[in-house]
Amino acid sequence: MRVKKILFIAPATQFAAYPPSGILGIAAFIKEHNIDVEVIDYSGLEIERKRVEKDVLKSGADLVALGVLTGPGITRAMMISDVAHSMGRYVVWGGPHATVLPEMTLSYKSVDAVILGEGEYALLELIHYLENKGEKPKGVWIKENNEIFTAPAQDKFIDMNKKPMPGWELLKNIDRYFPYKKHNLVIIEATRGCPYRCGFCHHASDDVKDYGGFYREVSADKVMEQFNYISSLTKKHVDRMDIGGDLHLTNERYSKKFIQDMIVIGENVKWLSVSRFDLMTQEIAEMLPQAGCEGIMLGVESGSKRIQTMLGKMVDLPKAVKVAKTLRKNHVLLTNTYIMGHPDETINELTLTLMYMKKIPADQNLLQIYRPFPGTPYFNVFISRNKVSIPKRLEDYNTFGVLGHHANISKIPTKMLYKEFYRTNLFEQTKHLVNLQRYYWRNSMYGQFFDSMKNNKFTFKLKEYLAVGR
Repeated sequence: MRVKKILFIAPATQFAAYPPSGILGIAAFIKEHNIDVEVIDYSGLEIERKRVEKDVLKSGADLVALGVLTGPGITRAMMISDVAHSMGRYVVWGGPHATVLPEMTLSYKSVDAVILGEGEYALLELIHYLENKGEKPKGVWIKENNEIFTAPAQDKFIDMNKKPMPGWELLKNIDRYFPYKKHNLVIIEATRGCPYRCGFCHHASDDVKDYGGFYREVSADKVMEQFNYISSLTKKHVDRMDIGGDLHLTNERYSKKFIQDMIVIGENVKWLSVSRFDLMTQEIAEMLPQAGCEGIMLGVESGSKRIQTMLGKMVDLPKAVKVAKTLRKNHVLLTNTYIMGHPDETINELTLTLMYMKKIPADQNLLQIYRPFPGTPYFNVFISRNKVSIPKRLEDYNTFGVLGHHANISKIPTKMLYKEFYRTNLFEQTKHLVNLQRYYWRNSMYGQFFDSMKNNKFTFKLKEYLAVGR
């Protein structure tokens, strides 16, 4: 097979336009190896078979590669794969879903190969294999004559500080990701992977650990280089970055260096980040606003020391309170994350979590009730206790972990757990909406202010439920 061109497709969902950062990075890497590439992002768009047929035919691609998340995008990805496969294209899936459930994904009739973990070198080796220029690729499972061939993990990983600029120039309408007249935000990859293994997170999956590659950090210089490159491609006003990812400020050494560099080279660009309270210090909290950080998400998860120990995520309450107060005093929008429904969580432990939410200041307490995510340690607890039926078909993961499939493995009565969750979350999200509006107004972000009146977490969830639940 001769691979003259690759068409990268982000199936995503119809709910919002969201740039496919992972695909853009891989596409830029493949392009550097003298292979023609094209990117189509269907996020925020309604699609049907005729449109996909037209796009695939027009591209002239030999290979169609999809990045797929578990959830509402699954059925769209299946439809796209059906169309591409029926047109004789070689179909490859990558992304979190393929990594966690490679066998089920590859068993689907319209999928020829799946990439587990990091995609750059794995996809390049797959191309060489298909062209009879190399052996079976590492990090790729392949289906040939309806037989699945597994492979060991890839051992080549990209240097994050030397990789090419993400292929934003390949997107057909960049401006749609920047909807406001002023103060638009762009997503920048600042780390890859995660050094921690929280039991509810996909990074704790065995396949992610085995195939995902080692954790890497990106320098402030590289982050600003990416920001300036992407900003140069649009006429829209872009002055903010979301560089959080799964976890950004992962240790004191990197955090201090990154912040100090941003103070020098940040060009007054504002940015958002993600970390954990056990990784924060008072010094870092005081430095963040000086470097342009205006928003950060910090993981708490539970007020129970047992659960904190189980997660490897200990929280020093007096220290957390002090850090939180410092951040909010300096107008850094603070989001603290919590989960209800941990394994064997008791009513007393839930009470401790609610106490933490009251004691640790926040602009938003982001509260979730745990939903099982395939491949994680928490998920394995659900399975061992027969608390959830595992989907037997790929399409059944369309709503898995998004709208339903709650399975209570705590020791809290289910009715009480849900009642407390919805009661508390209603209050917390209302408070957050008010604080967010204050933030927008304070920073003259008037477009965002009025838009969030109709597009917020309440309306988004309603749209998601109505669309996916049909």
